[in-house]
Amino acid sequence: MNTMFSTGQVARILNIPSHRIQYAHQAGQLEEPFFRFLDKRCYTAADIHRVAAHFGVTITDTKLKTEEAQ
Repeated sequence: MNTMFSTGQVARILNIPSHRIQYAHQAGQLEEPFFRFLDKRCYTAADIHRVAAHFGVTITDTKLKTEEAQ
């Protein structure tokens, strides 16, 4: 099963403010995640890697696994 992450969780994983992610989506600089639930963005691990690349942040799968466990 694929784990889904909220914008806030993605911001914590990448250590960047969530408003920067939201602005990048609104400005069309960053593609929206494919899945939405109750009009909230839901990110998969692949989406998080794409967001990390956009902001020039390095991320490991270990960091994702740690966040899943919480």
